[in-house]
Amino acid sequence: MGAVTPGTSGDDLAGFDTAARRALALAEQEARLLGHDRVGTEHLLLGLLADESSATASALREAGATIAAARRKVSEAVGTGTPGATPSASSARASRAIGRAPRFARDLGADGVSSQHLLLAVLDVEGTAGQVLRGLGVDLEQLGNALGARAATTAREEHAHPVVSVRPVCPGCRLTLDAALIATPLPVAGSPDLHAITVVSCPACGHALGVV
Repeated sequence: MGAVTPGTSGDDLAGFDTAARRALALAEQEARLLGHDRVGTEHLLLGLLADESSATASALREAGATIAAARRKVSEAVGTGTPGATPSASSARASRAIGRAPRFARDLGADGVSSQHLLLAVLDVEGTAGQVLRGLGVDLEQLGNALGARAATTAREEHAHPVVSVRPVCPGCRLTLDAALIATPLPVAGSPDLHAITVVSCPACGHALGVV
């Protein structure tokens, strides 16, 4: 599934995480299913809701928006076109929302752009997405405040507990151990009744790393 909406490039999405890119790809898919020839803020909203396992979709559901109800509201607001039509552009507001999402990420102290930042940007530019959400009884100010608080908390937790990836290194030759190790079964001297032990060693220098 593609991750770039019409009118954007890979450079425009630098820093967007997997969930944010997935939401953009789903937005284009939603536009295609409705037969629309461009991706608008309403489709960005649908894309965010369509990724039902995401925290952003959960926040929208808690606020009163579901994917089925939102699709109906979008159809009422914009109508339907030719099913399967390929969107060839993004609306001005949708493009602004995508462009503003990194600003929300920076302001909230995040290192990357998440789907929560994308939704905050969609709310910021208003457009048909705002109309759809109001039609579903969603309090946009309350939703925005909740999203901002949640995104800021996530950023603080990430900075407080950074994920550090440490790759094992052979103590003998300092080779990074990312290749298959050597396993050598050896008998136990003087104990014929015991099963053989297996010595695990470095594939480059043969340094023994341990036994299993």
